[in-house]
Amino acid sequence: MKIIVITPVKNEAWILERFLSVTSIFADHIIIADQNSTDGSLDIYARYPKVVLVKNESNTFNEAERQILLFKKAREIEPGPKVILALDADEILAANAMETPGWQTMLNAEPGTMLCFEKPEMYLNTENTIRYSNTWPLGFIDDGITEHKPSLIHSIRVPISKSGSILHLNEIKILHYAMTRMNAQQAKWRMYSVIESSMSTMSLRQRRKMYVKNKDWTENRIIEKTPSNWFHNWEKQGIDMQNINDSKYYWQDLYTLQLFSKHGVNQFWNEDIWDANWEGALAFFKQAGKPDLPEKIIRPSGLRLFLLKTFDKLMAIAYRLFR
Repeated sequence: MKIIVITPVKNEAWILERFLSVTSIFADHIIIADQNSTDGSLDIYARYPKVVLVKNESNTFNEAERQILLFKKAREIEPGPKVILALDADEILAANAMETPGWQTMLNAEPGTMLCFEKPEMYLNTENTIRYSNTWPLGFIDDGITEHKPSLIHSIRVPISKSGSILHLNEIKILHYAMTRMNAQQAKWRMYSVIESSMSTMSLRQRRKMYVKNKDWTENRIIEKTPSNWFHNWEKQGIDMQNINDSKYYWQDLYTLQLFSKHGVNQFWNEDIWDANWEGALAFFKQAGKPDLPEKIIRPSGLRLFLLKTFDKLMAIAYRLFR
């Protein structure tokens, strides 16, 4: 059974070497849909023979578009049954995964089967891990006929076959590195809030609840010491699993600023995003020559922010009383 990993990328050079080094060990092909990266990602791909590059030249955020692009290419490369793993660049297979009984179970699964894995969250660094009780649908045993019907944002990544089964492969861990860079995570959350506002895909109350700034990610979660066997076999092969490269501003900040320019800053005054240093980000990206930026940042009034916070508190009280 061939294994194909499909991955959307936009400026992920901070972790691409790790992702591609690990993924090249177990995958037959790594299909990358690169969306106009400018951080050196294209140079990194060239060093990995298993990478198949697909250009996503769209300037807008659209998960459905890029997932369809990736699945189409996977089926072109391997028309028959195969394992398709839909992983982001910051999701790394644990080093002990191929030694687990679940790995062989995956390879022997019937076409049409959805594959679900635990995705532990590396928290603040690689030494600590947030564990979840649920699994994520990140894989599919391709039957070649089930149509993938993704949504614009927060889409399930794999097709759902009406006749297929679901395998929960808890032994196989996909290590998520996003929260090793909490500032980047906050930038991503701000971008999602603005995107959902501009597309009207979520109500204001839902956005302010879901994309709350300074969210306590550890609430009702178990934090554990990261098991060394999740890293050991990869580190023996010279792959750096520990160091984290960070930045001051992120491509998500740039995209949010470009949405400010497109729709007007005041459209987003109700979002919980105004703790960010937008003036500093704007100056940074202007100096870098980035296009489609607003002339200036006009912030919401202090009264508006106070009323929105009061709204949040009242909604939280109402939820607790009437749930």
